[in-house]
Amino acid sequence: MKNQYRRSKKSYKLRFYVLSGLIAILLVAGSFLIHLQLQSSHLSLSQEDIDYVSFEPMKEIKKWHNQDIKFVYLTFDDGPSHNAEKVLDILKENHVPATFFVLGTSINNNTDSQAILNRMLDEGHYIGMHTMTHQYDYLYKGATAPQNFVNELKEEQQLIASLTNGFESQLCRAPYGTGGGTFKDGHVQALKDNGLKCWDWDVDSLDWKYSNPDQVMDNVKYYTEMNAKKENLVVLFHEKNSTIEVLPRVIEYYRDLGYEFLAYNPNHHFSKNFFHNDDI
Repeated sequence: MKNQYRRSKKSYKLRFYVLSGLIAILLVAGSFLIHLQLQSSHLSLSQEDIDYVSFEPMKEIKKWHNQDIKFVYLTFDDGPSHNAEKVLDILKENHVPATFFVLGTSINNNTDSQAILNRMLDEGHYIGMHTMTHQYDYLYKGATAPQNFVNELKEEQQLIASLTNGFESQLCRAPYGTGGGTFKDGHVQALKDNGLKCWDWDVDSLDWKYSNPDQVMDNVKYYTEMNAKKENLVVLFHEKNSTIEVLPRVIEYYRDLGYEFLAYNPNHHFSKNFFHNDDI
């Protein structure tokens, strides 16, 4: 009888422990399911919620010297002319710096040259040299041509300095450019010997050829698209009437493309010549 009682008691305890274990498991499982439901309801988004979510675009990272942005350099040859002040007015109104490759004869023939040159510097532009005479044969033909070229630059350098309280230009633009047979090795060496640099261009507006502003604008767009992969874009203008008319459109065009305007800076020189020489 006692043995039967013990077996019954043990069986009761076993059922109790099993039942308690099952209850504990159910409680844990129920708690876990409730947690999942709460987590799911917290994380789920309605279509309205999804429509509300937006991501701010990353701001463009800009670094100096064209790591992530492109620069455009507007340049003007053969001045200062009677249109120089008009060009400067447009640039000032649009907060655009530029580079002016002035010509010695133009300086000497313009009674307002001193005021114009100093205004260029005061308003953040760079004054480059375009020789004294622009004479093709004298500058490019014959054994003495390289020295003739540099001598004219040195003369013009002194002329500019005398009118601008000592500004010493270090950059020139060769008349007709350095390509097409104009420049010889001697020209490059003469420039190097005198610590001078020389810039050509990527975009020729052809404003010296076309008087129609629309045609000039088309030329700018055409050559810009051809050179779209270049990080530093140099654009050639002259102080023509068509240039005055089209210049505001040109500025707007480059800004819309994301370019920033700069004037030449000798501390950040880069090579830009048809002679393909990195030393100038």
